[in-house]
Amino acid sequence: MQEKHLTFSIHYDPKAIKQLQKLDKSIAKLLLDGIEEFALNPVLTKIKKLKTPFDGAYRLRIGDYRVIFYQENELIFISKIAYRKQVYL
Repeated sequence: MQEKHLTFSIHYDPKAIKQLQKLDKSIAKLLLDGIEEFALNPVLTKIKKLKTPFDGAYRLRIGDYRVIFYQENELIFISKIAYRKQVYL
């Protein structure tokens, strides 16, 4: 079995953890798997750099959900996870 090595280290804002806990378990698992997959294999076509008021942040699309994160060196800081229509509010 091949061991997985993350390209990025993932850290979650406490608010992002609460947002994940409010979701259905199957959706939360899908999102966590998507975040880990991106950290293992960062495909730049899956992300978009955001503008004001999210200066410096990126958006990762996972189905109908969006993950807002900041990236610095080998660290990904997940700041918000929400449904696509609610993420930018």
